[in-house]
Amino acid sequence: MRIGVDFRGVLTGQISGVEQYTLQILKNLLAIDTTNTYVLFYVAYRDQDEVLQKLRKEYPFLANANVEVKKLKWVNFPLLLHAFFKPLNWPKADVICGGLDIMFMPAPRLLPLSRKCKKVTTFHDLIFLIYPQFYTLSSRLWQWQMSYPYEARTSDAVIAVSHTTKQDLVRLVKADPKKIRVVYEGVGKEYFAGKDAHIFADLKAKFNLPEKFIYYIGSIEPRKNLKSVILALKIYQQKHSDTMKLVLSGSKSWLSSDLYQLVQELGLAQDVIFTGRVSDREKIALMQYACAFVFPSFYEGFGLMVLEAFAAGCPVIISDRGALPEVAGKAALTVSPDDVQAMADALAQIAHDATLRSQLVHQGRLRAESFTWEKAAKQTLEIFQRVVKT
Repeated sequence: MRIGVDFRGVLTGQISGVEQYTLQILKNLLAIDTTNTYVLFYVAYRDQDEVLQKLRKEYPFLANANVEVKKLKWVNFPLLLHAFFKPLNWPKADVICGGLDIMFMPAPRLLPLSRKCKKVTTFHDLIFLIYPQFYTLSSRLWQWQMSYPYEARTSDAVIAVSHTTKQDLVRLVKADPKKIRVVYEGVGKEYFAGKDAHIFADLKAKFNLPEKFIYYIGSIEPRKNLKSVILALKIYQQKHSDTMKLVLSGSKSWLSSDLYQLVQELGLAQDVIFTGRVSDREKIALMQYACAFVFPSFYEGFGLMVLEAFAAGCPVIISDRGALPEVAGKAALTVSPDDVQAMADALAQIAHDATLRSQLVHQGRLRAESFTWEKAAKQTLEIFQRVVKT
C-alpha cells in the first residue's frame, strides 16, 4: 500500500497533543511495517521546508527507506488554500503524492482527495462543541470551518482515541458508529525510566523549585481548570504548615489572563511557578519528583499526560469529566472540577499519607503499562488494511 499521512499539523513548530500523536504513531508504524510506503504530505509555504528538514534530523525515522515526502507548492498566503480546498475541492492531495491507496488524517482537517483514495481520520475530542465558552470566537470559527460532521461522514474509517470520544462523535456529529474504532494512545518507554537527579538539579536551579510541589503540564487555558488548582493550593496552605507550591509548564493560550491575575490577588506570586514550555526529558523529571500531578480539566478526549505521570511514578489527581476516568481507571484520585475543597483535600491526602501515595504510584504504573504506542500502531495498521480491502 501507499499510505499518505497528512503531515501539515506537525510543521506548525509546536509539538503538542495532536503533533505528538502523529509522530508516535508514525514512529511505531515504521518500526513494525517495512512493506508499505508512507508518504508525508504537506503544503510548502513560509518556512515549512526548513521545519521539515529540522524534524527529519530530530526524528530519524522520518527518513526511513519506505518514507517519501510530497508537497504542494503554494504562495506565502495559506488562507488562500481554503478558497480552493473547501468550495472547489482541489487540488487533490493523493494526486500530488503520486497516487495513494489511503490517506491517514491524524486529526480532522480539510484536504481534497480523489474518490479512489480511502480516508482514515482520527478524532481526539469535540470539546469546542461541548464547551464553546472556553474558546475565542476565532478559535470557534477555525474549528467550525474544519467541518467535523463532513470529515466523519466522508472518512472510510474513523479512529476515536477513547470510548468517550466515540460517544461524542455519534451524539454530536451523527457519525456512523460502525465506522468508528477506538484506539487508545500510548506511553513512551522513556517515562518508565528511573529518576535522573542531574536533570532535576538543573531544573531546580533554573526555576528555583521547592522540595515539595504539585505539577501540571499542558496548555494554559480555561478548559484546563487551573483556577481551581490555584484556589485549592491557597486552601491547602492556610490549613497546613508545609511549603507546597505549584509548578505549571506549558504555553500561554487563549483566555488565560484571568489566571495570572488570580495568582496575584491571592498573594501566590512566589508559590506558583510558570516554567513555560519544557523538553520531554525535563517534563519526565518534573513528573518524577512532583508530590502530585494535577489534571482537573473540565473535559478531555483522552488525557495522555495522566498516563505519562503514572509511568513516571507520580500520584495523580483528575476530574471526573470526559475521558479522564476512562483512561485513569482506579489509579488516580478523582474530584469534581467544580469542587475546590475536594481538590484541596486530595492534595492533603497525597502529601500526608505515605501509604496512599505508594498505592497510587503502584496502581498508576500498572495502568500505564497497558497503554503502548506499539499497540496503537498495530491497531491503526489493521484499520488501514481493512479499509483498503473494502
